[in-house]
Amino acid sequence: MFGLFNKKQKESQETFPEWHAELQESQQRWFTFLEKLEAKMEELATASIPELKQILQEDEDLYKRTFHKVYSGVNGQLNHIREKARETYEEKIIDVYYHYDSKISVLSKHHNLISDFRNVCSERHNQFDERYDYWRKQIEKTQERDLEVEYQKILNEFENIKDKFGCKQCGGNITIQKIFLIETYISCPYCQTQNTFEPSTQARNLQNISRGLAEQRTAHLYEEFETENNKERELYHQRHELSLSKIHESNKNVLNEIQAKMDYLEEQRQFAIKNAPKLHQIYLRAMYDEWNKITPDLKEHNEKMYQNQLQYI
Repeated sequence: MFGLFNKKQKESQETFPEWHAELQESQQRWFTFLEKLEAKMEELATASIPELKQILQEDEDLYKRTFHKVYSGVNGQLNHIREKARETYEEKIIDVYYHYDSKISVLSKHHNLISDFRNVCSERHNQFDERYDYWRKQIEKTQERDLEVEYQKILNEFENIKDKFGCKQCGGNITIQKIFLIETYISCPYCQTQNTFEPSTQARNLQNISRGLAEQRTAHLYEEFETENNKERELYHQRHELSLSKIHESNKNVLNEIQAKMDYLEEQRQFAIKNAPKLHQIYLRAMYDEWNKITPDLKEHNEKMYQNQLQYI
């Protein structure tokens, strides 16, 4: 459990102003409130995740509409919990902070107690958001179908039918050379008659799953990009916290140490800023290469999309 103060106080408890107890009480209520919300989130997620996985597996609809309806409902409940925390934070923490900040002079030796109250409660709110993000991602994972399995079924079907198509005119055997995504005319090698070949629903679905499959195959590269991209924000916040710590510090040696840490963090941050786009491009190139392997007929269209995306990196 967090305390309102991280530093040891020289003054005894009796020297604190009367309103200090009110701040501590508000802080304790805030912590208890968030603990209850976190328990609700965990209960919701742990009950919903296996149910969502089962629905996705059993939903025979090509577009998985039943699954997405339930999935949206669960996300709605999760977002409602988060919104409740945000509203309470504004009302019970930020409003209280501004109330006392307007009443207590910045010259008062106790003014820092108000900032400490806000900082500790804000940090607890950030921890709550981290728990929210964790459960949101766990729920998000339930919509990840095993596309390799679906792709293998399409390949197996193709192997079974590729040599079983006959010419409607002469009856000669016509070998299907590749997986077609749409209705296609194929010439008979014997009588040159144009035959209409209509791919199965499963084969047509390859176009729908091809990008998702390519993304699954290159997910490790996307994670590397995301890690580097998030690092910039994390380093910025670390540097900002160090900057705030300098405000009430007068010891030159300590100030120099803080500045050295800040400079080091800024150097790392600048590297992340430059490196993240490179990792993003590496991921995109690999993902589109996989996509083109899965559906070669879409390569020209895919390459145009790739070039368009490069403009926004």
